[in-house]
Amino acid sequence: MMKRLFVTLSILMSVLLLSFGLSFAGRVILSVPGLGKVEAYPSSRQLVFTAFNPGRVPMEYSIWSPRSYKQSEAGGWAKPEFRPAVKRERMPHYVPFIITISRYEKIGAAICRENDGRLGCKVMR
Repeated sequence: MMKRLFVTLSILMSVLLLSFGLSFAGRVILSVPGLGKVEAYPSSRQLVFTAFNPGRVPMEYSIWSPRSYKQSEAGGWAKPEFRPAVKRERMPHYVPFIITISRYEKIGAAICRENDGRLGCKVMR
């Protein structure tokens, strides 16, 4: 009985997620060749920054919003907290925000806004 209920609820949840276009999967919102990428997971409000060449080419990043500012680095060597090639940050909620990734002449930026697990972004080129 419980197994049947669980299967029914799982199917119902899948149909609802597909119907409303919601997803627990991440999507790449910004990528710069030879530098790195940013993936967004709107349902958990997480941003994942990944350096493509850790230890050789650090990826500096920032997250700007009206409520906060965060600047850090992935795949670097200057401080222990900069060494991981993959870093997770909290996505600003209900406000517009700007994400930048850069290293010297390589730079990328996106303007985004998250609202109840849905994310819209415009990449600046």
